[in-house]
Amino acid sequence: MKKATERYIQIKIKKWLHNAKVFFRSERSKEVITFLLFLGLSFLFWVLQSLNEEVEASFKIPIRFTNVPDKVMITNEYPQYLDIRIRDNGTTMMNYMIDRFVPVEIDFNQYQNKRGQFTISLAKLSALVRKQLKNTTGLVSISPDSLTLYYSQNRGAKFKLRLVGSVSTVPQCVINGEISSGIDSVTVYAPSYILNSIRTIETDSFALRNLSDTTVYDLSLKKIRGAKIVPDRVKIMVPVEEITMKKMTLAVKIENIPDNMTMLLFPATVEVSYMLPISHFAKVTAGDIEIGVDYGQIKNNSGNKLAVKVLKQPSFVKHLQVVPDSIEYILEEKIL
Repeated sequence: MKKATERYIQIKIKKWLHNAKVFFRSERSKEVITFLLFLGLSFLFWVLQSLNEEVEASFKIPIRFTNVPDKVMITNEYPQYLDIRIRDNGTTMMNYMIDRFVPVEIDFNQYQNKRGQFTISLAKLSALVRKQLKNTTGLVSISPDSLTLYYSQNRGAKFKLRLVGSVSTVPQCVINGEISSGIDSVTVYAPSYILNSIRTIETDSFALRNLSDTTVYDLSLKKIRGAKIVPDRVKIMVPVEEITMKKMTLAVKIENIPDNMTMLLFPATVEVSYMLPISHFAKVTAGDIEIGVDYGQIKNNSGNKLAVKVLKQPSFVKHLQVVPDSIEYILEEKIL
């Protein structure tokens, strides 16, 4: 089997070599070779001509700050590259592509000042870039056209964190507790005049809708120009819990009744129903909710009924309803 396979391969190779020999001896092969030769020469002439023509191209040059003291913290984000566009002949452009640009070095000591901020103008950036360009090369544009740096030499200051946003739940749930974050303050590094203008640090505005379970959400903090905030993100937790209905019968209290008067209520008790988180169901007792009527309403009331009102209820109790919502009364004067 192995010998048969080797024999088959040898026959195929000999056949291919024979066909190639026949092709290169034919008139057609000479025409193809001549065509390819002229095509190659044309391409070469086109390349040589293009290299002598003036063209424009874009390049990126890294930015590097030197001589930055250890105690200095740069507090703003600045571009890591300068985007430049230059004009020259194709040969020079090819050299720029091959050799690459070295980083533009900016000596921090030359610009450092007491304010904690400096700006490098377009003219200065252009001068730094031109050090790497040939005399024949034209500098068309630089982006960004200026470079502003904020820095701090202080230890930073702590500021309270303020959550800015809104949350809502599905109808069968409530927010059971305060929205909390892992931290209540952040450290800000910035020049002194910026630190003095800050009161609190806010999160980016958020809106969480139709929550049905406790949710942890990652938030970025609102940026302040020239300031570095540590940390710059925070996780918040929104405690969400299902609610259920509870009912109880409560005695109606009487408020503001004079010492010489007695008030009889019909009925003397009412039924209350309300919604509350499941975790609080067993904790609510009759003493946590108070229902009453106000004797002072009588003078503004033409009938013999007083409206029932809620005097006290826990903050987590929602949608409290009282039946009946008004009750009859009889007044009697005490005999002293």
